[in-house]
Amino acid sequence: VARDWWDDVRLRRAPRSREFTGTPDDITMLTARTSTFVCAKSLTTTRKSAKSKSVVRAGVVRVNAVKVEIRHEGETHVVEVADGDNILDVALDAGIDLRYDCKMGVCMMCPAKVVSGSVDQAGAMLSDDVTEKGYALLCCATPEGEGVVIQTVSEDELLEEQLCSSN
Repeated sequence: VARDWWDDVRLRRAPRSREFTGTPDDITMLTARTSTFVCAKSLTTTRKSAKSKSVVRAGVVRVNAVKVEIRHEGETHVVEVADGDNILDVALDAGIDLRYDCKMGVCMMCPAKVVSGSVDQAGAMLSDDVTEKGYALLCCATPEGEGVVIQTVSEDELLEEQLCSSN
């Protein structure tokens, strides 16, 4: 039985042994999408997009990024934080020199005070009354909408609040 190149393509197996069934046009479209993805992975970005709120991180384009203002050591920085990203990682990617250690919300080396807006910090090891006073750990903090302004504080200030509130 004579086979052409298209028969070979149909017989190739995708991951998990699923057969690819499609037309030559499907292959062209798939090739174009793969090329676009490879190009996107090779781009180096500053995480900001001028016209839209999409952010490229690790080769994945995410939408719904919100601007967060970070006040650190007398300077003000604005970064765009996409869904699923924490403020610390985005700030470090933007070149802001913030202190951190464990990145799990335990060591309390990345403290900040939320000046305006609100953040979700599920997983941070702060007591409820300390978070009600506006303190946050940037490694666990994700913005809950626009208008978030963060002021970094010293570890000593946060530890004092945490220890005094437990009494």
